[in-house]
Amino acid sequence: MLHLLSADHHTHGLDLVARLGGVVAHLGPDLLSAVPGLDGVVVLGTCNRLAILLDAPAATGSRPDEVAGEISEAVTGFLAARADLDALTLRSWHGVDAVAQLFATAAGLESMVIGEREIAGQLRRAMILAHQDRTLTGALARAVEHASTTSRRVACSTGLSGNGRSVVAVGLDLAARQLPPLDGVRVLLVGTGAYAGATVTALRERGVTDLEVYSRSDRVQAFADGHHLRVVTEETLPAALELADLVVTCRGLGAPVLTRELVEPAARLRQPVEPALLDRHEDPRSPAEPPERPLVILDLALMRDVEEAVGSLPGVLLIDLPSVQRSVPEAEAAQVEAARAIVREEVASFTRMAGGRRMDPVITGLRTHVDEMVEREVARLRVRDGVVDADDAARALRRLAARLLHHPSVAARQAGEAGRDGEYLAALPMLLGPEVTSALLAGAQAPTACPVHVTGGAPASGQPVQTERTHD
Repeated sequence: MLHLLSADHHTHGLDLVARLGGVVAHLGPDLLSAVPGLDGVVVLGTCNRLAILLDAPAATGSRPDEVAGEISEAVTGFLAARADLDALTLRSWHGVDAVAQLFATAAGLESMVIGEREIAGQLRRAMILAHQDRTLTGALARAVEHASTTSRRVACSTGLSGNGRSVVAVGLDLAARQLPPLDGVRVLLVGTGAYAGATVTALRERGVTDLEVYSRSDRVQAFADGHHLRVVTEETLPAALELADLVVTCRGLGAPVLTRELVEPAARLRQPVEPALLDRHEDPRSPAEPPERPLVILDLALMRDVEEAVGSLPGVLLIDLPSVQRSVPEAEAAQVEAARAIVREEVASFTRMAGGRRMDPVITGLRTHVDEMVEREVARLRVRDGVVDADDAARALRRLAARLLHHPSVAARQAGEAGRDGEYLAALPMLLGPEVTSALLAGAQAPTACPVHVTGGAPASGQPVQTERTHD
């Protein structure tokens, strides 16, 4: 059974989500070791949530609600201790409800910005990490893959994933209000993760061409080459800050990379010009210095990349995630309802397929059982010069048929004697198929082969019908 536990911006606030986000390293394997009954774990950490997807098959005879409560309590306690919290309550779902919440999350319906597309990519990366950590099960993989399919369908069928439907896009829109046209600004990007890639794409879509990147990561050069950016080093970072119009940070590693001390020289160049000088149309700075407007810093990291004190510097405008959250555009109710209808359809589809998979062991067992009976009859055949006598083959087939029909025939007789013939007849279509059952009950000739359906149009006169078997 699938379980989903979540702390998100809706009910927990960004500060708590940030605190939990600081302890997600190796969380999947650690949970798998610490919590009894877990088969698999996928951990999804984003800028506004921590979601933990679990695969925990219920023991025979146990009640799903009781199992879900025990797992939720164990995981919550483990996470609270890891984050050094006195108390923690997580939202939790299990079974079909967990699937529905997962699909809605992947479609961006539970995000800070309704309909955001980044979440689907983050979910897939969480699945890949779980595979690398050996905490991914087949059930979890199928759920995440179907959630991704649901997300794509929502994006294609509704307008929720249009322009402005992401945290990155909303943040850049806020920053752009304080800047000249973006095709003429100089942007410094701090970070090389998934959000950094999304930010580069969003900036390019808005016409930004003057773009450079700073990171202490070893992959900064590869990231820069892949996105055609200039690399800023530790030594050139102060100068890059002085020349930048917009700084976007998205590292989120738990410690600020832009401190007040580092940003202050750049901020000093952006301080307002004295009114007396403005009256004379004079500027005390050299022409090489940045024009008079604030240095806009957009901090998209849940765990702040920019020291809070930077926001108090004259000449700096700091936009952080809470600012973005307050400026999120409302989604159209009709589009949201259309998206949720898609989610409901996909949950029903996934549930049907999962139900079918539960019968896989039975189907495999039936096929194995029949194969063994066939092999026993084949072993009894007398082969002379590579040829089987037709009468011998017929007797073998009749013996096989008799063995296959023995229990159904006895059960039919017993059902009639016990007055349960209606139950027996009601179950026949599931076992034999509706065509065979209808023919048997009508006393007509039953079909002699597995049902087939025509794959082409009506054949020309005298031409054979092209068919495709629906069963092996």
